[in-house]
Amino acid sequence: MEPINLFLRAIDQTGRIVAGVKPDQLGLPTPCAEWDVRALLNHTIGAAQMFSDAAQGKPFEGARFATDLVGDDSAAAYDQGAGQLRGAVGNPGVLEQMWTMPFGTVPGAIAVAIATVEAEQHGWDVAKATAQLVDFDPELAEAALANARMMPPDQARRAGVFGPEVSCSADAAVHDRLAAFLGRQL
Repeated sequence: MEPINLFLRAIDQTGRIVAGVKPDQLGLPTPCAEWDVRALLNHTIGAAQMFSDAAQGKPFEGARFATDLVGDDSAAAYDQGAGQLRGAVGNPGVLEQMWTMPFGTVPGAIAVAIATVEAEQHGWDVAKATAQLVDFDPELAEAALANARMMPPDQARRAGVFGPEVSCSADAAVHDRLAAFLGRQL
């Protein structure tokens, strides 16, 4: 599957999950131990903006993650960031250009693979935290798991990124296997 289309499917799937969050759920804990739902949504919205900037050749701006991006309507805030991202990744040559990420500059194809993992996993995190029953796209989850397995462990398995892999049944749903691979407790 074409990487941009796969990434946009992950963005759309997560958007549907974010739209299902109720205001009284913003304080709930999440599988990301240091974040409640509001903080996780803030990170997810910030990541969409960050990937949009990177796809446009803009520098990484970490300060965005310290501001309130959720506001009064997390779904609208996510949709706005996702819309900007959708436009940015539609530009010709986006996979070949260099993207500036928090950990350095990488080719767009690698950045999109990382972004797909990020969107897929944080969608799962929000769904788990808010007890949403989601029909996760298995093809998307398989691709995200394959992408995650290609990430350099020294970058992926450190505090604030993803944790050590946890055990998971080999016959578990692929989105749960991805979560376990990235250190989430099921």
